[in-house]
Amino acid sequence: MSRGFGFRRKPSSGEDGAGWIYADLFLALMIVGLGSAAVTTSPASGSPAAQKTFQLSCAEFAVRVPGNIRSGGAAVESAVSAEIAKRGWSPDSSKPGLVIVMGGFSGSESPGAGDNRAQNILPQLRASTPLLQQVEMRTAGARSVRVNGVATTVGGAGSYLMVTYLLFSGPQLQEDCTR
Repeated sequence: MSRGFGFRRKPSSGEDGAGWIYADLFLALMIVGLGSAAVTTSPASGSPAAQKTFQLSCAEFAVRVPGNIRSGGAAVESAVSAEIAKRGWSPDSSKPGLVIVMGGFSGSESPGAGDNRAQNILPQLRASTPLLQQVEMRTAGARSVRVNGVATTVGGAGSYLMVTYLLFSGPQLQEDCTR
């Protein structure tokens, strides 16, 4: 099915294209808006440690949300730890900073149905692991999404994918954030 842009209404379901446009636009705007953000954290009172400055990495990665969200925290932590190790960063200098939870939807639904389901699981997802308790989280509905330049399937109703961005404390990152 071709994706057309314009103002004409098609006799077939235009919601398919709208979902793609919504997801692509949402991700692009989030990266552009937050790509240069720096977040600082202060050490605990009485701590001799110096203040750390974190930068948001625009190299996103996907984490499939486990079917049992409440006990899925270990799987989420494992996926995040694997990505941190893959980048050669230490767990002390990196952590999740932004997560977009993509909710899938069936053929008879609109992307809004997936977005609503994603919003409904946020409290359970946040409670599943300490890694996500202080993270900025957003939602969207999609069947598939581009993650770091690669088409990634979200799935149908009841499927969820976390598009995750890491914060990094260290030398200035040299990433191509234009993709």
